[in-house]
Amino acid sequence: MGSERRKALFVLGVLAWLAGCAPTTMSPMVMRLGPGHPDHSYFQAGLRGGPRLSAPFTDGAEPPLFAGDEKPFSTQQWSMAYDVALTEPLTDRLSLHLGLQGEFFYPLPMPGYGVYAGLSTYFGNPRWGLAPAFVLRGASDLGIDSRGGPGTIVGAEGSVAFSLTPDPGVALGLVPFVGFHQVFSGDHSATASYYGAALAVQVPLDRLTRLELSGGFGKAKTGSSDTWTAPIMGTRWGR
Repeated sequence: MGSERRKALFVLGVLAWLAGCAPTTMSPMVMRLGPGHPDHSYFQAGLRGGPRLSAPFTDGAEPPLFAGDEKPFSTQQWSMAYDVALTEPLTDRLSLHLGLQGEFFYPLPMPGYGVYAGLSTYFGNPRWGLAPAFVLRGASDLGIDSRGGPGTIVGAEGSVAFSLTPDPGVALGLVPFVGFHQVFSGDHSATASYYGAALAVQVPLDRLTRLELSGGFGKAKTGSSDTWTAPIMGTRWGR
């Protein structure tokens, strides 16, 4: 029995190593397209993409793993991640945002996990307006030497969503953002910046649910690394 248990633990360890990914930096974290509903919360779940800010620390590896702008979709420096978010209204204009992420690679969400929390407020009317937001985030792959890592990030992001609602239930938005993070990878540590903008659209699926599509580009830089382009794309279901 003991031998079977050790074998099971070994297999799980190998799977964890294979699935290990440095955390993806999904941005903009908050895309508030409209005033929202002050009387009930809004739940979203889906996939979103972004850079692995710890990737430049692997630049000295053989063969080279970090390619910068030569390979913007390389999974060593960019990936998709599960995103689960909850928007909880505090007042007619102020909302609390909470979120979780898990890496998509292989495709089990292990062990790159992250959490974020922030606030947004809305200025305008039901048809058009802007919503500034501030978010704190942290994520880690638990120190496992994996694709794009090991990597742990702690930081903050600011964004502003400019939105338009041409028809009931339909929302269009432009969301510029800028974020700064402290990145840890093994014995290395550096400050990383990530800035850019995303276009987003929300369309109704039925009376209560929405589909959100987003896309754009960002620029990432970790420590003394070259700045590299990070494609932004995602899709989320909301209710």
